[in-house]
Amino acid sequence: MAMTSDLAVNLLDTFPGRMLIDWWGEWRALHPEFSSAGQYADSIDTEDYSGRVAMVLHMYLYGGDFKDVIDLDASDPDIVEMSEAVAAALCSPSRETLLSPQSHHGNLTEFRTLSVANRHRPSALPDGAFWTATKFACGNDAWLLHGEHDAERSPLRYDVHFDPAKARIARVDSALAWEALLKAHPREHEGTVFPDWPSIAQEWDAVHVSLSGLLCAEPLISQVPYTGEDPSGYTHCQSGPYVGVAEWAVPSTAWLRPSAHMRVEPTALAGGSDR
Repeated sequence: MAMTSDLAVNLLDTFPGRMLIDWWGEWRALHPEFSSAGQYADSIDTEDYSGRVAMVLHMYLYGGDFKDVIDLDASDPDIVEMSEAVAAALCSPSRETLLSPQSHHGNLTEFRTLSVANRHRPSALPDGAFWTATKFACGNDAWLLHGEHDAERSPLRYDVHFDPAKARIARVDSALAWEALLKAHPREHEGTVFPDWPSIAQEWDAVHVSLSGLLCAEPLISQVPYTGEDPSGYTHCQSGPYVGVAEWAVPSTAWLRPSAHMRVEPTALAGGSDR
């Protein structure tokens, strides 16, 4: 069975993508009520996708689980079917992650004094950006869901409203999108291209990495085979022609400069009062 979509091919050429496809295949086998891979993949909501993708990325960076899919047969019909199903699900408008408002945790210092720089050690992450995460219908956001922030320990939460159509936001939905951004704004280190964040800030208000971007904008296995030098995947993520985005962890947006129509307000508590 040949794959028809570029995104499905991309998913099976990265370790995080393979891990999710393999995982979803195992789960589908436990749920015979789903008649097809597409039906199963489409039954999973954006919140659950976000949590599972974050888990896969953590396992890739800091665990050895990714080695279980090194020899995954990317031509197996069941694997191909699930990859196509996940690709279609991630492209569905119902799983859009660049939505307004998004959530910001902490104070507003970064917003008031926005000054983006490159980190001393080259990184896929900017220094000094104003960060926001995708919010879900339940009221949670991607950081709370993943456990990067705690509602009790980090009580300051803000809703950041903006117009996705008017703000200049570079979307990272695939390996090609990330590669294009880095080619336009390169910072090379030891043979690997990293983003030059001050340069990106001259052209874009923000960079958003979506669910498909988190899975696909990683070193491609076909270009960067795992050598076994590092028991975790962290070194692999930082090598090859272009650094991977796994450290972003969740669908989120790094604001490099305020958008003209951006509005920030305290997140309302469930009971109706403001935080």
